[in-house]
Order: sequence, then structure tokens, then C-alpha cells
Amino acid sequence: MGRYNFIGLTMPQLTAAIGFLMITLGVVFWLTTGFVTALFPSLFGLFMLLSSVGSSMRPEKNALYMHIAVLCSLSALILGSATMLTNPEWSSPATFIEQTVMAILGGTHFAASIASFRYGAPDSQQTDRRCGFEDNPWAIPASNNTLNYPSVNDTGPIVTSMLLTSPRK
Repeated sequence: MGRYNFIGLTMPQLTAAIGFLMITLGVVFWLTTGFVTALFPSLFGLFMLLSSVGSSMRPEKNALYMHIAVLCSLSALILGSATMLTNPEWSSPATFIEQTVMAILGGTHFAASIASFRYGAPDSQQTDRRCGFEDNPWAIPASNNTLNYPSVNDTGPIVTSMLLTSPRK
């Protein structure tokens, strides 16, 4: 199965593009209005851009980095929407425009992330496919495998070392 594409971009590429747009949005409106709070899109965009770079540098950690990016896009969507809908008269029209654009960018990334997740989810014929299923030392242990689970009476460094080491092959 190939990677999910949204308008010709993979998710790390889309994350970088939207992160860059959000950074630019925040800086432009900060220079225009002078309000430090106009930099919120830049904060979300910076985390998204760093997530994209991390995903490119460490492809084995792609899921972690993309989950961080989804959290940022969801936060941008919620903050932008809540600011627009609660009381749009408290601020200037420039702020309303910035919040609208931030919500649109965050919503676009969030929607593409949901579509990417659904694209990679197993269908009914592939129900055995799951993270850590085949020959992975971090696989979900079987119900009869008690090696990785300490008993109630175990305490101290033995338990810590058992929980922090990978299961035996």
C-alpha cells in the first residue's frame, strides 16, 4: 500500500507546508497589528514544521511526529473557531481574519490527517494487521504471556527494569 496523498503531498510534506503558512500568517499579522497574541498561529506552525522535519529525519518515528502535528492542527482549529464564534466584536477585523485563516489551515490539516488515518486502517479482510503484530519485539503480548507484567507483590528496580526492557523473542 502506498502512502496517502492530499493534493499531491504526503502527510509530512503537507504538514510542512501548512506549518510554514501558519508561521507566515502569525508573523504577518503580528507585524500588522502589533499584538503578541497574533503569534499563536506561528507557535502551532513551528511545532508542525518541526514535526515534519522530525518525521523526515526519523521515519521510524513517523506516527509520533504526525500525532504531534495533528494535536497542533486540532488546537489551531479549536482556538481559531472558538475565538471567531464566541465574541467577534472584542477585536479588530484583522484579528478576525487571522483567526479564520488559522482555523481553515488547522481544519484542512486535521481533515487530511483523519483521511490519512482511515486510508491506513485495516479493512475487514485485514483485521489481523495491527501495529506490532508480526515479529516485532514490542508486539502486544498474548493474554497468557505474564513475563512483561509484574505481580502485585513485586516492587523496586526489578519491576522497573522489566517494564523498560523489550519482551524476549
